[in-house]
Amino acid sequence: MHICCLQMYVWSVKTGRLLDVLAGHEGPVCGLAFSPTQPLLASCSWDRTVRMWDVYDGKSQLEVLQHNHDVLALAWRPDGKMLASSTLDGQIYFWNAQDAILEGVIEGRRDIRGGRLASDRRAAGNLSSGAAFTSLTFSADGSLLFAGGRSKYVCVYDVQERVLLRRFQVRP
Repeated sequence: MHICCLQMYVWSVKTGRLLDVLAGHEGPVCGLAFSPTQPLLASCSWDRTVRMWDVYDGKSQLEVLQHNHDVLALAWRPDGKMLASSTLDGQIYFWNAQDAILEGVIEGRRDIRGGRLASDRRAAGNLSSGAAFTSLTFSADGSLLFAGGRSKYVCVYDVQERVLLRRFQVRP
């Protein structure tokens, strides 16, 4: 798989031949993830969408999942039934992958920045602007979501309850 701007190129590893060109995003593609259980590829883009593709049957685009901000990362739950995506405004979306229905959202902006009190003075160290998750992954059983990115923290969320369980500081 090769990503070039707005298109994705699918190549055969065996033959080295170009198999398909996936087009449809209107902004740069910034993430890809293959479903662990179905012949689907999910792509995310700065055009505020996640798109699902059937790369094996050549059916191209199957679903478009709309977001309110640029999408930066995505991850499939190991059972292939849920797709998580994160956006530039610090939110994490949970999608039913089979029906393309939004199941829930986590407001993660404060979690990624460490939070602040309403009475705190605004300073570069505690502003939440620019804080976003650029990496997502599910635990092996799919019950937890790990999220990290433009922050000194990695956050662990309970997927079912959509709450922050723990935040690990990975750098000072």
